[in-house]
Amino acid sequence: MKTRLTLVVLLLLTFAMTACQPQGSPVPQDPMEAIKLIADKQKDVKSQHVDMNLGLQLKLDGLSGDAAQTAAMFKNFKGGITVSGDVDSAKEDFALKGDIDLGPLTALVTQGQDKLSFEAVKVGEKMYTKANVGDAANTWNEQDAPKATTDVTKTNPLDPAMVMGLLKQASKAEKLADEKIGDTDTYHYKVTLDPVALIDQISSLAALSGNSGQVDQAQMDQAKQALKGSTLEVDLWAGKADLLLRQMKVHFNMNMTNIPDQPGATALVDLTLQNTSSKINQPVTITAPK
Repeated sequence: MKTRLTLVVLLLLTFAMTACQPQGSPVPQDPMEAIKLIADKQKDVKSQHVDMNLGLQLKLDGLSGDAAQTAAMFKNFKGGITVSGDVDSAKEDFALKGDIDLGPLTALVTQGQDKLSFEAVKVGEKMYTKANVGDAANTWNEQDAPKATTDVTKTNPLDPAMVMGLLKQASKAEKLADEKIGDTDTYHYKVTLDPVALIDQISSLAALSGNSGQVDQAQMDQAKQALKGSTLEVDLWAGKADLLLRQMKVHFNMNMTNIPDQPGATALVDLTLQNTSSKINQPVTITAPK
């Protein structure tokens, strides 16, 4: 009887210890190595629901000549975009809708509307779009949208896989406190990227794709000069169980004081982009609008 009781106690203790142990995919102790592992895992995402918010602030001051009018319009500009919908990465299909806030310019662009709303649906090789303004307001427009070729996908700096590849070039990575995003326990990491080095990386990608002849070196040098002193930070929240991203936040800040042909002028650009993912790899149905 004692033997059986001891066995039961041992089983209960084992179960309790196992339940108390952290569950999920292990990550390397080195934050940079963890980022590389998380980046590689994102190729497993085939579909998801996305909720994106982009915020932009511009402060232009001291511009003269033809640029003075632009400076007046964007002296203290705030705007943003919100987008939500389903994405089927495997089929390259999506159904998204959103709003655009152009601050004081909204009424001008929308001819009196409070906001600019839009929808975009891609099914197969067709794209359908509509907006609440213009001569064809609230009417679907159809156009061809061929699927990306393998070569284009591999060399497109905006392709998700390429973005993850660029994250691997981070100059700094740190692990922050774990958080819960929705109903998912996540690891939280912050990555710091060097914008100037990022320009070089994108230039190298263009060279690999055979498009280096299209890159103007003078413009590249000018861009790198403008980006000196700017910051680019990316926060990543990866699910503990699968390391798939539940949330990503990008913060880019650029303070330009050396503007060509504009002595004494300054330009402050502050951009934030946050994307929250849910229903990852759950079936999605995307159909053409009727």
